[in-house]
Amino acid sequence: MGILRRLKSDEGGFALVIALAVTVVFSMTVVTVIESASSNSRTADRSKGRVSAYTLAEAGINNAASILSKSNSYDPHLLHPQGTYKPADCANPPNNPSSAPSLGNTCSAYSWSYDGGTTTMWGWFDTATSNWTITSTGTVRNAFAAANTARTLTATVHVRAAPSQDNYVTAWNYVFVKDTTPGVCNIALDQSTNFAVSLYVEGNVCFKNQAYIAETNGSDPINLEIRGKIVWLAGSSKGVGDTSLSGNGAITSAKVAGGCSSSLATAGHTCTAPSDYFYVKTGGYSTTAPAITAPVLTNTDFSTYYTTAYIRPGDPCDNPGPNSSNRLADTKFDNDTTALNGTNGNGSAASFDLTPSSSYTCEATDTAGRVIGELSWNNTTKILQIRGTIYIDGSVTVSQDATYQGVNSSGTHPSGDTSGQDGIGGQAVLYISGTYSQSNHQLCGWDTVHDAAAKTSGNCDFNKWTPNTSMFMIVAHG
Repeated sequence: MGILRRLKSDEGGFALVIALAVTVVFSMTVVTVIESASSNSRTADRSKGRVSAYTLAEAGINNAASILSKSNSYDPHLLHPQGTYKPADCANPPNNPSSAPSLGNTCSAYSWSYDGGTTTMWGWFDTATSNWTITSTGTVRNAFAAANTARTLTATVHVRAAPSQDNYVTAWNYVFVKDTTPGVCNIALDQSTNFAVSLYVEGNVCFKNQAYIAETNGSDPINLEIRGKIVWLAGSSKGVGDTSLSGNGAITSAKVAGGCSSSLATAGHTCTAPSDYFYVKTGGYSTTAPAITAPVLTNTDFSTYYTTAYIRPGDPCDNPGPNSSNRLADTKFDNDTTALNGTNGNGSAASFDLTPSSSYTCEATDTAGRVIGELSWNNTTKILQIRGTIYIDGSVTVSQDATYQGVNSSGTHPSGDTSGQDGIGGQAVLYISGTYSQSNHQLCGWDTVHDAAAKTSGNCDFNKWTPNTSMFMIVAHG
């Protein structure tokens, strides 16, 4: 009996062992659960941080695209280039163009703060390819580590020059010169711009200085037909094509009957590169140039322009317009509602004087309020402001010397702007049903290189005229 009682009393120690074992197991389970929960929390935070950082980096790319669309995207300072791309004048870059707002100090990258993190962005511009390479980094706080979570994105944006205005007629895509006066430059291309349109000339084409005709990357095909010869005048350094461009800027075709020469007085020879600055795509050169037929517009064409021009008979000018006291009357461009019904079908309106002794204004806008048509005369400055397609169902005269210039989509000409953008040089087509008369008076173009009249000593100077960005075409049916 005594032995049995001692064994029974020892059961208390066994229970203690079991209790300790259960406590240890529960403790280990709790630790495991806590560690698992903590690990899941860190993983979730890192995952959320990476997504947030990526979104912030995307925001930087979007901001860059917005900046490029609203500013001069050809200004290499615009996106604050960093590292080896940082320009020496980043602290005070010049206004580009001169009338544009100052960019201020561009030495530091762009930075924005958002809910949950920050974005830094910068980009550099490759002038050879017109590509912006944009780098954007999004950064968010990491609650479980000393270093923040960051994601970096890189994007490439190609810049294409937007046309300053729509091409109102296909005639904008070529130049036709009928003059056949022998022994002269029937058309001379000067300055340093690319005369990037097709050219059809009955006589001779002369190149001066650094003027040239070339196809740029993705541009429309350019064709030459020259019944005379191509002449490189003294000092010229370019011509057909441009060796600084991909594929030498070669044009699609060139028909040159008179060959190439360095003088108007000597006979032409077969055009050959590189001895001649003459780059044409394979199979595009011909020494035969057939007779050129001048383009013809029909009654149907003129009737279409009568109803589709931005400034036209019936409702030519916005009412009251930018200057109601000088606003042209609705009946000024036609005295009825029928096109081409005057004498010999040449319009019924009275002759319209583009440059009278008093000022007038006529402006047309689209539904968004942007100016799409302009024909305004300032009798004090002797400047005719133009924009868009204009139709007058009658004849037109010029009674004073004048210079034409363009306005932008706000209806103004930005002083000092030499960018050539938005038609400030003057781009318009004037269709008239009748005849055009300009006796002993000059109507000069605009020099967009210097934002001034293309004149020397008060006379039209075609060496200063910039036809790529300043062109007033007058098409007379009569």
